Amino acid sequence: MRISVDTKIYAVIGDPIAQSLSPQLHNGLFKEIGVDALYLPIAVKSEDLEKLVEGFRLMNFGGFNITKPHKIEIMKYLDRVDPLAEKIGAVNTVVCHDGEMVGYNTDGFGFIKSIESKIAKIPKEALTILILGCGGAVKSVAMALADWGIKKVIIANRTAEKAEELANQINESWPGKAQASGMTPDALKKAVAEAMVVVNGTSLGMADTAGSPLPKELMKKELLVYDMIYSPAVTQMMKDANEIGAQTQNGLDMLLYQGLLAFELWSGIFPDPAVGKKLLEEGMNTNEK
Repeated sequence: MRISVDTKIYAVIGDPIAQSLSPQLHNGLFKEIGVDALYLPIAVKSEDLEKLVEGFRLMNFGGFNITKPHKIEIMKYLDRVDPLAEKIGAVNTVVCHDGEMVGYNTDGFGFIKSIESKIAKIPKEALTILILGCGGAVKSVAMALADWGIKKVIIANRTAEKAEELANQINESWPGKAQASGMTPDALKKAVAEAMVVVNGTSLGMADTAGSPLPKELMKKELLVYDMIYSPAVTQMMKDANEIGAQTQNGLDMLLYQGLLAFELWSGIFPDPAVGKKLLEEGMNTNEK
């Protein structure tokens, strides 16, 4: 591509950042759609974050994504934050327009978009989703689900107090939309029986932490078993679910749709998901070589 004074610049910032697939996705989409823009990965330490943001202002950036560990701290340096992102307490996308920086969180709705086709027959008002874990991604997803209007969000965690704290935060913002349960065998059995979708939001199942947070004997074939992990593409939890005939899905589509929603915030264009997924898969294959 030809870089000119009119080329709009975007970025993803984090520490570390080398593993990010976002440049592969967004630069590919800019080229596919014909947008005169460039997307850069930028590593930044926490102590330099404010200076970097001010540099973005001076350079008239179009926007940027934020990944670990800056999703919370970045909020201090923005002009406004979207109400949902403010409730979540974290920002992963910033739109820069006319000198103003506005923060959003597309993680939760990236998850929702990724499962919509698989739960299309269930009215969202009747949907119960069980999420295992209590980290930052879980908080974004749980709050977005409550904001979307599903019947119930159940949060199960090894430390029940953390699950209850998150559920209380959600209930204060969306009364009656969430419930927390500790990750004891009895509580988990009851929660799985009630749920239509079970989501792994823990690190258990990654290549270096093999295993499953959901015992196979608790699964039922009517479930959609969703793992936020996308590498490996098929985790132990997904293998167990496949063996009993349940639907499964990994987290690649969540990564895809949170990126597509960010792209739409910047450009007003929602790209073809098939094109975006192909770009991400190509990026993963390159990283594995």
